[in-house]
Amino acid sequence: MHNDTVASRPEPDMDIARQAGEMIAHMLGDGRSVIDPNTKIWTAAAAEDLRARIETDPSFASDMSQWDKLEVQLSGAPHEVVLLAAELVFLREHPLRWILPSTRRNHVERVLALLEPRVDIPEKMSEWLSRPSESAGFDPSTYYLGALWVHLSWVSTFIIHWSQLSDDERTAARSDPWQLQQAMLDSGDDRSDIRNTFQFLTHPETFEPIPSANQKKQIRDALSDRIGGAAGDAPVQIDRDLLDLRSSLAKEVDGEFDFFSDGVMELWKPPHETASAKEPSADLPEPRPRHYWLYAPGRQASKWDEFSAVGIMAIGWDDLGDLSKYSNRDEIRQALDTEDTGSSLKNSVLALWQFQNEMEIGDVVYVKSGRRTILGRGEVTSEARYDHDRTEYRHVRSVTWTHQGQWELTRDAPLKTLTDITTQNDFVGELKSLVLEEDEEELSPPTAELLPYDRDAFLNDVFLPEERYSRLRSLLMRKKNVILAGPPGVGKTFAAKRLAFSVIGVQDPTRVQIVQFHQSYSYEDFLMGYRPTESGGFTLAEGPFYRFCEEARADDPGRPYFFIIDEINRGNISKIFGELLMLIESDKRGNELRLLYKDERFSVPPNVHIIGMMNTADRSLAVLDYALRRRFGFFEMAPGFRTDGFAARQKKLGSLSFDRLVDRIIELNAAIADDPALGHGFAIGHSYLSIPSDTQSDEDATSAWLQSVVEDELVPLLDEYWFDEPNKANGWAVALRTAIA
Repeated sequence: MHNDTVASRPEPDMDIARQAGEMIAHMLGDGRSVIDPNTKIWTAAAAEDLRARIETDPSFASDMSQWDKLEVQLSGAPHEVVLLAAELVFLREHPLRWILPSTRRNHVERVLALLEPRVDIPEKMSEWLSRPSESAGFDPSTYYLGALWVHLSWVSTFIIHWSQLSDDERTAARSDPWQLQQAMLDSGDDRSDIRNTFQFLTHPETFEPIPSANQKKQIRDALSDRIGGAAGDAPVQIDRDLLDLRSSLAKEVDGEFDFFSDGVMELWKPPHETASAKEPSADLPEPRPRHYWLYAPGRQASKWDEFSAVGIMAIGWDDLGDLSKYSNRDEIRQALDTEDTGSSLKNSVLALWQFQNEMEIGDVVYVKSGRRTILGRGEVTSEARYDHDRTEYRHVRSVTWTHQGQWELTRDAPLKTLTDITTQNDFVGELKSLVLEEDEEELSPPTAELLPYDRDAFLNDVFLPEERYSRLRSLLMRKKNVILAGPPGVGKTFAAKRLAFSVIGVQDPTRVQIVQFHQSYSYEDFLMGYRPTESGGFTLAEGPFYRFCEEARADDPGRPYFFIIDEINRGNISKIFGELLMLIESDKRGNELRLLYKDERFSVPPNVHIIGMMNTADRSLAVLDYALRRRFGFFEMAPGFRTDGFAARQKKLGSLSFDRLVDRIIELNAAIADDPALGHGFAIGHSYLSIPSDTQSDEDATSAWLQSVVEDELVPLLDEYWFDEPNKANGWAVALRTAIA
């Protein structure tokens, strides 16, 4: 087996297998007990006795726990049978990740307590049992945990079968993992979860610590394109495929990994895509902020000494040649996939594309070794280039390495060669606090010229009359806190960032931040609170509003900052804001209160403005309390069908069907406003009719788009509005369909 494949396996998992392996070596060899070396327990006779006791009536006294039942089943059992049960209990639970050491020990001691005279757990086994939870192994299913009697019965059956093999067959199976697997499969009815567990403990260099056969198949099926397709669905074929997949991934992933590691799990179990919003995108062409990258200079940072000495960072895949010749990611993927397997090669493609096209001069790079060690920090000083003079690692950027040393992280770093961590604020903050000196400030990179954005630009983008814009801006400046309220589709999110930029005067993303409230959002998420760490403790973490206020406080008081809260009425406002409810008031800015979680006095700076968005058509949301209403100005966002901006775009489209549909929706909104069960807060917004760019001059595309808007968006919405008046909903559905006919 290739050394890289073996080296890619997490060392903690290998450790628990080595510990259990001593016991399994006796099971497959001399049969002696680890707990009591003078006794042979791995014998056909002891296994037959244990199986008979377990299978006699495994379901009696259903109100008893499986451990109570085991005590009854082992009552009066011979010394060697009780020892066999105790060691099987140990092997079954040793690789479980989240079981507490005290629980594992208690289960073994509970079995040993049946012996007379009592036998103590030996020192080395006691050390094995002290392994902290969540440090290695796999997460068992609920069925695995409750299948004690099934597991003991299966292993007993295997021991009997093993004793019946010839000496040559046993010798071959001890050294060949695939022959051992076949011996397990041939022993009788298969119990894949406990068999997979014993396979891993016996040959951890070959088998994955995954007890579930279905999960193994799911992983193999999702990634089979990397190995030219699946070999088959038999257990041996799936396990061989998983071994080949590990060999393939070991060439791409830096350091140790399993199939549940960050960057690997996403390859076979991608996150669910979220539904697209109905409102227009709030994205604007803005200056790009500084990005932060985590980078591995070769496997286990093997190239760090060289790269740091000459002031570069570099990545491999030299056979691709100059990356500038590839115009998109798929071209890189095809170039990597020399055998035309169709594999996505996601991580490799992304690293190459980002190194060449997304990383920019002034970005900060943190160098890692493995998953827990940081070796340095630097700032990118050149564009990417292909260096023909280098013998390897020819894709190069120049970097000024500002810091070199060794710092230990409190969390696992991503496994990939190159990772953009810009959006992981807590992680970036931890890296800064680790590497930078306490009084050392991070210098800002040279910034591109900010694009201007003023009142005229706002009015051109947002369907709001000029006098209402002036009123909204005045309200925001006076109250410092404003809520844009309205039904879906009126452009609240679209308008919020543009409102901020129109006050700032330029498109400066560093002075605008957006968060979204939800039912589980809390004070700890918003301002500050304790969060669990991977080591099992807690750390005090600053929330986005705290960090934003500190950034605004450090700037010129005359430079406004804007904190935007989407879906503000979805959160528990009193719970989220806490003492901030007073501090955000316009006349309380600068006043200080002691924070709940930190011995520090805090205030909201006068140059921080809050813009919230409130959906008025969601029946599930509670009305905002009066304490919040007093501190915010409320501005109603209404449909903009009659604004000059919408009329101009409507005229440019030149579609009679579109014009008729607009007229019908205006009439529909009047009917909605007159309905006492609804009101104007449920109106149909103009964003439903935001004209897609690909329909501007294509009559057929316009017709298809309008039909989709009516059938897939508006009609279902009316069915929901008038669920108790289906005739009214159907009548308006007919009117909308007729308009575009």
